[in-house]
Amino acid sequence: MPRVKKRGKGLWGDLQREYDAYERHSYAGDPPDEPFKEHWEAVGIRAALIFIGMPLLPVLLFRLRVFLYEHEVPILPYICDRLSTAIWQVTFGRHVSIGKRPFVAHGHVVIDGVVDIGDDVVLSPWVTIGLSGRRRDGFNFRGPTIGDRVFIGTGAKVLGPITIGDDVRIGANAVVIDDVPASATVVGAPARIVHTTVPFAEWKS
Repeated sequence: MPRVKKRGKGLWGDLQREYDAYERHSYAGDPPDEPFKEHWEAVGIRAALIFIGMPLLPVLLFRLRVFLYEHEVPILPYICDRLSTAIWQVTFGRHVSIGKRPFVAHGHVVIDGVVDIGDDVVLSPWVTIGLSGRRRDGFNFRGPTIGDRVFIGTGAKVLGPITIGDDVRIGANAVVIDDVPASATVVGAPARIVHTTVPFAEWKS
């Protein structure tokens, strides 16, 4: 059986888990054993893909920022935000909560408002998650609640105080403004279900 890596608690454990998630998603193969020079060149390429080619660092900066806010450290959380936005075009709002092992594929992601994101969520480029701007009972600062193992395709927008169930797949450029049941696949603007393993009656229209 494969050996399971043990990860600690707290900030350091979070950082280790994020690295593991990006390593799993890396498209680089295992470095060759021989010769020595080629081995280390391959290691360097793999490290570049993990740390630069794919924006692992914005996720690490987000974890660090949360840690700094919790410990009331001034200025440094703001610096974390600026680095993430300026270098990778990844913006996480102050009231965003993200579960374990998120994967931000290539940057250009904006998440703002009171947003809760579950575990193992994949965020493709140019994704926006946040407020809808709809005014029913006044402006609502509540954004989406997103379940576990959700895939959000390139250019998709998930907006408003809605709930996205576990194992949902959101297609590229979809605009999701209503609840989505677990295990559904949605596409289009506004988004509609094209596949689901639950009754269509659960889809909020």
